[in-house]
Amino acid sequence: MKKIFSLLFGILFLIFSCQEYPKLNEDDPQEEPPSEEVSSAMEFTASMKIGWNLGNTLEAHNNLTPGETAWGNPAATQALMNGVAARGFGAVRIPVTWGTKIGDAPDYAIDEAWLKRVATVASYVGATGMKAIINIHHDGADSSHWLSVKTADLTGPTKEAMDAKFKAVWRQIAEQFKDSGNYLLFEAFNELHDGSWGNGSSAQRSRVNELNQIFVDTVRAVGGENSNRFLIIPGWVTRASVTVSSLVLPTDTVEERLIVTFHFYDPYDFAGSAEQNVWGNKALPGNWANENNVRNTFNSVKAKFVDKGIPVIIGEYGAVNQSEAFAYRKYYMEYVTKHAHDCGFVPFYWDNAGFGSGSEKFGLLKRSDGSAYDSYAQQILDVMMKAVNPGYTLESITPP
Repeated sequence: MKKIFSLLFGILFLIFSCQEYPKLNEDDPQEEPPSEEVSSAMEFTASMKIGWNLGNTLEAHNNLTPGETAWGNPAATQALMNGVAARGFGAVRIPVTWGTKIGDAPDYAIDEAWLKRVATVASYVGATGMKAIINIHHDGADSSHWLSVKTADLTGPTKEAMDAKFKAVWRQIAEQFKDSGNYLLFEAFNELHDGSWGNGSSAQRSRVNELNQIFVDTVRAVGGENSNRFLIIPGWVTRASVTVSSLVLPTDTVEERLIVTFHFYDPYDFAGSAEQNVWGNKALPGNWANENNVRNTFNSVKAKFVDKGIPVIIGEYGAVNQSEAFAYRKYYMEYVTKHAHDCGFVPFYWDNAGFGSGSEKFGLLKRSDGSAYDSYAQQILDVMMKAVNPGYTLESITPP
């Protein structure tokens, strides 16, 4: 997601960016979790059940200079991940901005300390038995940085340089984790688009498919555990409708190791910006982004992928806290999570540790120990966990 951060965050970045990365201690994991034996990608994906995003942390940056505490959140710890697992989550998505931690051509060497810090945070997740996902995140934000899908960057020397850098970054990430088991998944990039948030041109959507193929080829070529690692494939802007209409899965050297992802914040006026404080057809009859939209959107993704044996995750979803709209948030989160689960998707809640009420206030878990922030957060967690367990139907969820 596009993040808007204030001067205060800029000051915090200057204060915290000079501190050393936290060091491992006796409570930190010392060994990689072993790889699991799985019969299919569908089975493996289903084992994650429901996921959580470590938002506004390793992807936080100031002018594309990453800093784990740059946007005001504390550094991740083993205690945090222990708490996330205790809440019932089966996987953690770890968005990562690489930015200025990538050196110059031709090697594009990644800063060793930053790469190792990413590895340490991933190991915190693996030590709990959860799965972990790492990606290239804000490097592609709005095509404002080096990873661009603007029309002007689709051909010529700019494209050639971008391909070289993209390959080099994923090659080094894959090398770092070549001995890490299949608890760790890679995701090619995040919400790649040209800044307009539209559906893009045919050439732009094809470019996203091309980058996905480069990603898969590069990771597989490194070998080790990467030869069989599960890889996550996004479509243009990770919008469900465009993913359904234009995503072409890369060819792969192994079968059943690719997972499709999309994001869901419909309607953003309610789920993200808090400009709308009610949701659902009962409250807003005829509104486009009601329960029918959830069902129609998810059913189209299910028909395109899951029904053909291709697993799907919702890499980001959620609804912000609004003090005057809690009942609607609770209903939305239960309804969306329930239908995602019914469709066979694994949804990953976007938690940026934004607490309070209003725009971007997605926070649920305390970053100190992974416990629920307050009783309201606990109620949201309760309906999410209820939704990914059997025992009731979508139709039985009562709107406020």
